[in-house]
Amino acid sequence: MTNISYNLSGKIDPVLVNILRLIHQETSSRGMLFFVVGATARDILLNHCHAIWGQRATRDLDIGVEVAGWEEFRRLTEALMATGQFLPTKDLHRLSYGKIPVDIVPYGGVSSDAQTIAWPPDHQVIMNIMGFQEAYDYGMTIRLSDNPPLEVKVPTIPGMALMKLISWNDSYPQRPKDAEDLLFLMNNYADAGNVDRLFDDEPELLKQEGFDLTPAGIRLLGRDMAAMASAATGEEIQAILRQETDEQQRYRLAMDMARSSRIDDRLDDSLAKLKKMAEGFSEIFQGRAGQ
Repeated sequence: MTNISYNLSGKIDPVLVNILRLIHQETSSRGMLFFVVGATARDILLNHCHAIWGQRATRDLDIGVEVAGWEEFRRLTEALMATGQFLPTKDLHRLSYGKIPVDIVPYGGVSSDAQTIAWPPDHQVIMNIMGFQEAYDYGMTIRLSDNPPLEVKVPTIPGMALMKLISWNDSYPQRPKDAEDLLFLMNNYADAGNVDRLFDDEPELLKQEGFDLTPAGIRLLGRDMAAMASAATGEEIQAILRQETDEQQRYRLAMDMARSSRIDDRLDDSLAKLKKMAEGFSEIFQGRAGQ
């Protein structure tokens, strides 16, 4: 039996449910695994599971799908278009469902190093997929419909944070919204089901942060990211956080966060929060490395 983390039947846009149902039908018939990523996953988890609102609304849909190779990916996209509901676009990874962009990013057998993919036919378009496997492995199952049943997988907040940080760094300066999303996840991690955990399981961490839930939650988020990261992904995350909090750097990530944030999240606040995330990440990742 599937372990369903949340039942959101009747609470999700029926158009989105229909798109995901079509994708689920085509992937499951081929024995392929997929999960919802990006802003849609954020909205499902934060808005609908934890009643935390405040981010921009989105109609885009991002999907990660594990495939054996590019031929399997091609057959999947062709099958989706054969339903008559999806159309190709000029972008290699994107279909459209009416006016809704549907980005489908493959991982697994299409990558020789589990870190990047190079899109055929000329392999000039390179995409970083670090964190995808961990995000799927540690993800949670959400029921979107009871009748007929539809269940999809989404990353946990630490999984989202891994992917956002890597995406921001890989695409800088083209994706400042990744910084905005990351700050939102950081600011709300305690309230996303972790308050009792901080008091019951992490009292020393909470005490060290003066019983302030926001920095305590951010440090806990860093720890949880480290606990799920592979060695390669962890090294990459640690390098990014070190670069973006080092005194000799330009604080690009903190600047992107500050530009998109409210008055209480100016540069100094954003930088302090990044340092808390880096502290939490290092506490766990360095401990693993030393074992």
